[in-house]
Amino acid sequence: MTSPIDLPTRPSHSIVADTENATKPADVPAPSDIPDGGTRAWLCVLGAWLTMFTTFGYANSFGVFQSYYIFKYPEVSASDISWVGSVQLFFQFALGAVTGPLFDRGYFYHLMFTGTVLYVICIFMTSLCKEFWQTMLAQGLGLGIGIGIILLPSFSIIPQYFKNRRALAMGIAVTGSSTGAIVLPIMLNRLLRVHSFERSVQYTGYLLLGCLIIANLCFKPRVPPKSTTQPRPSPLQIFNDLPYCLAVAAFFFITWGQFFPIYYLQVYGEHHGLPENLTQYTLAILNAASIFGRIIPNHLADRFGSLNMITICSFFTGAMVFTIFGASSVGGLIVVAILYGFFSGAYVSLMVPSLMAFAKNFNEIGSRSGYGMMIFSLAALTGTPIQGALLDKYGFYAPTVFTGICILVGAAFMLLSTRLQSKRKGTWKV
Repeated sequence: MTSPIDLPTRPSHSIVADTENATKPADVPAPSDIPDGGTRAWLCVLGAWLTMFTTFGYANSFGVFQSYYIFKYPEVSASDISWVGSVQLFFQFALGAVTGPLFDRGYFYHLMFTGTVLYVICIFMTSLCKEFWQTMLAQGLGLGIGIGIILLPSFSIIPQYFKNRRALAMGIAVTGSSTGAIVLPIMLNRLLRVHSFERSVQYTGYLLLGCLIIANLCFKPRVPPKSTTQPRPSPLQIFNDLPYCLAVAAFFFITWGQFFPIYYLQVYGEHHGLPENLTQYTLAILNAASIFGRIIPNHLADRFGSLNMITICSFFTGAMVFTIFGASSVGGLIVVAILYGFFSGAYVSLMVPSLMAFAKNFNEIGSRSGYGMMIFSLAALTGTPIQGALLDKYGFYAPTVFTGICILVGAAFMLLSTRLQSKRKGTWKV
């Protein structure tokens, strides 16, 4: 479901400072007041890390569920099964249009509590599903809504504590999703060998419940809520920003293709007769590589700008998709998993911060991110079902080409957005 969250800056001061002479209340933190570290700041990073481990990490483990559901529901096509993951992705992104503005208005704790309760309940409901429609409701709809409620708020709190090291802090937080997508697929695969599907999912549910409890205890917002902050822009004002709209279009196309290797790489290996005891680790390897992709490019983004870095990584992500055609052995499949994991991991960790880079003050962070996520949630909803339908009819060639083209088109839009934003700010660092 992307770093500094580079709020637009000029060489000598942040854009937040541009508006501090307006009607800014005294208790709204100025850029110079942002601690850029400290115990409370890193506790928030830990909370975001645990949230990403629990939510996006679990969502990125859907390749295991995809493989299991093909066996469990033989009457259901791969395309139809992939709708479960797509619906989940749709809601975890689309709800940003609601949770972003609510976060800006100070309802952080309300969102975290509600989302946590719903998410945990739906994990255990998923374990009890006997029919495909039940799986769609519990895992697709229920887990998707639960993730959507807590994902953006837990991520958006970090810019309140970090300025010069925003990219690094957010990159560290997003590695939680990679770690979760390493641990949870291995955990699920091993549990499914010994226990029933019901018990296996429930055991993971207990782990995720503990993580979310700790995460909620780590968070504490700094920016005062509601009426004590500056006026917020309307959706019309936000979407009247051409570079922002181009970035949203870029993320739509990239998201349209991005999840195919994540969902189907294990299935690809099994389809080509590679040893199952080895192919089941491909998803974990992909996500292990994405850890480095979410730290190294993010560290560079603090120096060179998040928009510049995500543009470069998007082009490489699209190029790496076509290397799947060379994966005819276990070694080749592992190389693909490593390369794609690194560059796609960089894209994911820089995505939301890149949207935040267009914000003019703190009060736009949630809204800019949320509205953008709402748009490209449609790509998350339709991408893997389209690829699944292509897979059912034409084999792996057609969906692989579709995926690569989508990502490269998105990268081209991102390049144009970056150039326009750079020209507007009068600096190459964006």
